[in-house]
Amino acid sequence: MRYLFLLISPLFFSCNNASVSKVNHSENNIYLNHNDSVSYVGKETCKQCHFDIYNSYMETGMGQSFAVATKSKSVLDKNNNPLIYDEVKNLYYQAIWKSDSLYILEFRLTNKDTTHKLLQKIDFVIGSGQHTNSHIFSINGYLHQAPYTFYTQEEKGDLPPGYEDGKNSRFSREIGLECMSCHNAYSNHESESLNKFSSVPNGIDCERCHGPGEVHVKEKKSGNIIDTSKYIDYTIVNPSRLKKELQFDICSRCHLQGTSVLKNKKDWNDFIPGTILSETMETYLPRYENDETFIMASHVDRLQQSECYTKGNVTCVSCHNPHKSVTTLADNYFNNKCMDCHNVCEETPDNTDCISCHMPKSSSSDIPHVSITDHKIAVSSKSIEGEEKGAFLGLVCINNDKPTNLSKAKAYLKHFESFDANSILLDSAKMFLDKCDKEESYPFYIQYYYLQKDYKKLINYSKSKDLDKFHNLFTNNILSVTFSRIADSYSHFNFNEKSYSYYLKSLHYSELNLDYQLKTAVLELKMSKFETAKNRLNNIIKLNPNFEKAYFNLGSIYLNVDKDYQKARQFFEKSISLNPDYKMAIENLEYINRNE
Repeated sequence: MRYLFLLISPLFFSCNNASVSKVNHSENNIYLNHNDSVSYVGKETCKQCHFDIYNSYMETGMGQSFAVATKSKSVLDKNNNPLIYDEVKNLYYQAIWKSDSLYILEFRLTNKDTTHKLLQKIDFVIGSGQHTNSHIFSINGYLHQAPYTFYTQEEKGDLPPGYEDGKNSRFSREIGLECMSCHNAYSNHESESLNKFSSVPNGIDCERCHGPGEVHVKEKKSGNIIDTSKYIDYTIVNPSRLKKELQFDICSRCHLQGTSVLKNKKDWNDFIPGTILSETMETYLPRYENDETFIMASHVDRLQQSECYTKGNVTCVSCHNPHKSVTTLADNYFNNKCMDCHNVCEETPDNTDCISCHMPKSSSSDIPHVSITDHKIAVSSKSIEGEEKGAFLGLVCINNDKPTNLSKAKAYLKHFESFDANSILLDSAKMFLDKCDKEESYPFYIQYYYLQKDYKKLINYSKSKDLDKFHNLFTNNILSVTFSRIADSYSHFNFNEKSYSYYLKSLHYSELNLDYQLKTAVLELKMSKFETAKNRLNNIIKLNPNFEKAYFNLGSIYLNVDKDYQKARQFFEKSISLNPDYKMAIENLEYINRNE
């Protein structure tokens, strides 16, 4: 396999007299691009020297993972843009092209009359189209997912995963850095927000696997060339030169989906290829008795359960060339990979199809309408027909055999909050928290009491430590959500002044988080700080003109304080146009109609 940074174009160096040097191959050598001062240069810079590899890579699923929503990048125009109906919420969704711009139309029919209509322009397509296309829109850099996914294998339009069974969040699902960091190259995320990005690249790029390229580019421009047939070029990570475990960590970063938790003071963009993944984040999966189901992006977990991995040297790149699209490979490509190791197969004739028997395609347990290859290489990787999985055994950390108690506590808390509101998960979280250092675990005790809805204990615990004194242990996001949870707890008991002070602390670290801005504005209304609340709500709308709750609360001020029914009506109508089921807005509008 050829790797991305081995081919150097002489045109790139112009008048430099390039010389070949060597680097001592020692375990003590450190990759120069691991320094946190090294910048990412983007795949277009890599293209200047690695043109052929660039073009090949851009045809892969990773290269096409994220793109501007145009007809050339979307599968929708080729598939008649099917209509989607959410029977629980009685809402229809239709994809519409206007020239080369894509829109999603949401509408409701009552007795064949259209009683609601909302048209949202789509900015980005997420997904290569090999399995799905989903749709992202941006409002002043705030990214949200639209309630429309096309499943290419079945050529079927349907709601996105997680929107089914009455859970359709419509246009409000926020796309934060955790999601973006696997589906795209390194994005310029605004750290004071959950889902605001100053810029968004188009697709997973070279530096996702090779690390930031600035120092590599500078070295090559200066004419410092390494003979990579003999030596390692430590200006850039070449995955083929890494130990098996570090090589595996690169793929694990995104092909190991589950409940992922960050180390304290780490963020989703902090992992650099060639470093140990568990020093940045750890990923957990639930285990059950008699369970052979698997989720979409569980390739790493499944492969680790194979003897080809445990008893051999097989890694992801043993079979996959990251620079080549699987759609361009010969039909017997992967079968031949099996024969490279198993060149004598006594039970089957030559030219047998190893993959269909030992790595059969199957549906995933988390994504509907898709069929994927099971990467557990075994005699049979499917459950017995009709057999249901048994009892829950616990969460298992896939990329670290010895996770800390704090890591396990975080995982149980997050799994409860995100996937399964089973109280046994909180019991486990508390058990692990009680074994942790109190300073490093402080925000997660707060999270535990918050999820328990034990606001009294949360308040009492919050008084045991001064978070301001050891804020250097945590990211701004952790600090912000912790202060917000404390504020929510004081608000529950109508301790408004204390609550307000904590909301303001939360906003100190997360000023662009509009959900926290809204909570603060609502409390300001309760405290009769009407002008302050009005200014805050208007600022929310300025940042996100689709924020329905901001319009509702402004309408409430004009209705109850200013007695300006006309303006109140305008804001309530705007809120309802964004959410036809906004019950309080509908009731207030009816009140105005009765009393105006």
